[in-house]
Amino acid sequence: MARLRRKACVALFLFTLFIFGTLMGLRTLKPTDGFSDLAPGLELLPILGGRMSREATASPVQSHHHGGNTKTALSNSGPKGTIFYDVHIFYYTWYGSPHMDGKYIHWDHILVPHWDPKVASSYPRGRHMPPEDIASSFYPELNPYSSRDPDVLESHMEQIGASAAGVLVLSWYPPGLADDNGEPAEDLVPAVLDAAYTHNLKVKCISTFCDCG
Repeated sequence: MARLRRKACVALFLFTLFIFGTLMGLRTLKPTDGFSDLAPGLELLPILGGRMSREATASPVQSHHHGGNTKTALSNSGPKGTIFYDVHIFYYTWYGSPHMDGKYIHWDHILVPHWDPKVASSYPRGRHMPPEDIASSFYPELNPYSSRDPDVLESHMEQIGASAAGVLVLSWYPPGLADDNGEPAEDLVPAVLDAAYTHNLKVKCISTFCDCG
């Protein structure tokens, strides 16, 4: 019994010594000896951004327009003037306001019911009532805007550029078509392309319409 107790004490002593030695070793490390405070690879972004920007064409707008493979380019937007074309943002042009469209569009769509009828019965039905109650989880800083407002479009492009994202994924319906809560907005595509072009942004259109019949 005494021998077992002695072995346990020795093991505990060695374990304590190991922990103490590890802690003392960690205290001697400098930040450059261990892991970076940044996520792995993030510390390389300023270097890669500058190098790839120099490798881009002299005109970032020209690089954008011709759809090159350049992933970053110099711009007046983004951190340190860099935007990344492998970062995409979804963009929708289906919003309307009384000022521009004579009524609210999409801000006032129906209250989406719960999938369980028993649960849905305990919630109100009907439509959202802008401008106080809108069909969005977040209230826009520009208020319930119209996608047709050129000032709103310019502000959106500026904000997207400032985020360093380089590509708008534009939700698009074929001419004359729209979802159940909106109106046709295909005529806004040229305005979006022009506004994005001035901010060195690329645009990728995707169809949100599927005729499965």
